Amino acid sequence: MVKRILLLSLFLVATTLALRAQNVVTGTVVDRDGNPIPGAKVEIIGSTESTITELDGTFSIATESPAEKVRVLYGGMQTKVKKVKPDMVIKLRETTWWNRKPEKMSWFVGVQAAFPDSEHIKPSFGVMVGQVKNWGWYVKGVYSKVPSTDDPSIVDYNTNGWFTGEMKQSYWNATAGVIARLGCPIHFYAGVGYSQRNVAWQRADGNYANYELNEYEGLAVDLGLMLKVNRFFVNGGVVLNKADDGDYGCCVGNVGIGIFF
Repeated sequence: MVKRILLLSLFLVATTLALRAQNVVTGTVVDRDGNPIPGAKVEIIGSTESTITELDGTFSIATESPAEKVRVLYGGMQTKVKKVKPDMVIKLRETTWWNRKPEKMSWFVGVQAAFPDSEHIKPSFGVMVGQVKNWGWYVKGVYSKVPSTDDPSIVDYNTNGWFTGEMKQSYWNATAGVIARLGCPIHFYAGVGYSQRNVAWQRADGNYANYELNEYEGLAVDLGLMLKVNRFFVNGGVVLNKADDGDYGCCVGNVGIGIFF
């Protein structure tokens, strides 16, 4: 009986040691040129077990349960997650503004300028505000002062001498939508809202009158791209404006610059 208990105990100890031997994660951490990286932190994802790489970049972690993935962290390098394999080699790349991934939701705000389709270009100015990590939201609006008119009637474009060719116009839109990170620094945004354009032509007597055929008011669809450079960004896109009668009024160019914080 004692002999059986002793043999069973030895078997259990041997089995435990064998299982622990199977749960050892080993590998080497190197840079993009293959040089070893000492002092990198290697973590077992899903547990608290971790270690630091040796001078030759190697590491070894004994785990209580089978590990599926490890995370490698080193200052100035991109964090890397890799599936566990025998004697794996984990290559790290330097962190730059181009490949840096966001760590949290960040606010951004920027100034915007819109340029309606007219040979008499008068830009409208406004702001864009939002939050994004991989996905987020934004609101944007631009505005320019409505031109004053001395005659509420419609300008007869075909009447000789009725107008001088001088024009005043205003434009505003307000849109809101979603923004998504396509790549590390590149984002795409899309939204909907409302827009209005007012136009006044100068008559031969020097007064201005509304020209309703150039005006529109209705649905606006906002599409664009944003490029993040460190804490700053530039964006550009178009706003498609739909008039009350169902026809698209115009395609308005939109550009901006701002900051993340």
